[in-house]
Amino acid sequence: MPLQDLTPQLRTRLNRAEQFVGCFVGLALAGLLAVFAYYIFYTAKQKGWFLTQGRYFTFVQTASGMSVGDKVKLMGFDVGEIINIEAMPASDFLNNVYVEFEVRSPYHGYLWADSKVNVVSGDFLGNRFLEVTKGISGKPLYKEEGGELVAWWDGSEYLPLEKDTKPVWILAEESSGLNAQIEGLLVSVQAHLPNVFALTNQLSAVLSNANTTTRNLNVLLADSHQSVQNMLTITENLKNPDGSLGQWLLPPRLNEDLHHTLLSVTNTLDSAEINMSLAVSNLSLTLNELATLTANFNSQVQANTNILSEISSLVVSANEFMQSLSGHWLLRSAFKEDKKKKH
Repeated sequence: MPLQDLTPQLRTRLNRAEQFVGCFVGLALAGLLAVFAYYIFYTAKQKGWFLTQGRYFTFVQTASGMSVGDKVKLMGFDVGEIINIEAMPASDFLNNVYVEFEVRSPYHGYLWADSKVNVVSGDFLGNRFLEVTKGISGKPLYKEEGGELVAWWDGSEYLPLEKDTKPVWILAEESSGLNAQIEGLLVSVQAHLPNVFALTNQLSAVLSNANTTTRNLNVLLADSHQSVQNMLTITENLKNPDGSLGQWLLPPRLNEDLHHTLLSVTNTLDSAEINMSLAVSNLSLTLNELATLTANFNSQVQANTNILSEISSLVVSANEFMQSLSGHWLLRSAFKEDKKKKH
């Protein structure tokens, strides 16, 4: 249906819809352009397009695990990226692979004449990256003035930096890749496997001997179990007040006889003690009586002062009487003299 055949109201509404769609498409296109511009700005910022960048190169043995665009690190920070990797001519026997990279400002100020490039293994997949070291002596490799690089250090002096100036060389220290290290480790392990197997055989023999020794110990422990039981029984008997040790030393019969003997000795000693006490008491009484008698005799002697003279006279009379009897003819034979004594 031609547009001129539409009513004015429909044409007005259609114009409004076309204007709305046009505005929507314009806004969407503007947003898309803004996002694209932000992406370009963010990418440029990440890659340091707005920053001053110093160019460097080095030589490595192999480009394995590296590619253009890989990050370059300094003290753990991403400070640049690899921009070129090329193989050197076959006539160059010293250098194999040329690697060129950039370091953005302000990190290029850390790279001095004694800085180096370490090729570091990243993971088990064989990826590698470049890590530059901070310089501590010499001169900075680039001289910066007013935010621009104006000169580079050739080892003896600064030379002006021009458009055709080549990148600055930095010595690379390339360690063997992780895969190469693993391969070397496997070779070393394979070389030492015979020794490991021999050691394993020795360990097996030692374990077998230990097993045999353990079985022998089990048999010995089983044999010593009865001895231990006997020792426990003896210990229990020794702990008992009526233990077996006394029965070993003194048999029951001898022990009983000894008991009766000790009882008899005890009774005898008790009787002797009693008799001794009685004897001592009787002796004491006798001595008392003797003392009394002596005292009485003493008193009698003191009372009769002439008793001694009378006794003496009696003795003299008795002697004379005996002399007279010996001289009597009837009793002379009873008082014969001993002739042997005279001779």
